[in-house]
Amino acid sequence: MVENDQKALKERKINEFEFGLRPNNKKIGKYESQDYAFRKNMMNGLAGFGNVDLINTKYFSSSLFVLSNSVGYIFDSPADYKDRLVTTYGRDILGLNQKWFNDRQQKVYAPILISDISKVLNKK
Repeated sequence: MVENDQKALKERKINEFEFGLRPNNKKIGKYESQDYAFRKNMMNGLAGFGNVDLINTKYFSSSLFVLSNSVGYIFDSPADYKDRLVTTYGRDILGLNQKWFNDRQQKVYAPILISDISKVLNKK
C-alpha cells in the first residue's frame, strides 16, 4: 500500500524540504555563508532566511522514492549527492514524518485494507 502511495508521500517529503524541516518538524540547519543564505532565500523563502532547505536544482527531491527497510520506510534517491547530504545533515533527513505517516495509515491505508479484507470475506 505504501509503495502505491509514492506520489503523496513524495509530495509531503518535498514540502518538508521546502520548509527546511526534518521529519520531526525541527529545522534542518543554518547556512554558514550569509551570501549563500541570501541567494537561497531568493530562490525559496519558505524555509526562512538562513535555513537549509535541501532544494536547489530539484534533481534530488524529484528523484526520491520510498524504500522499505528493517526499521520501516525511508526515502531514497539515485541522486549522486544524496550521500553528501546525508553526511552533512544526517540520515534522518530521509525519514518520514511519523505523526503524519501514522495519520495517513489510519485515514487512508486502513480503510483500503478493511475494504479489501471485506471483499475477500464476502466471497466465501
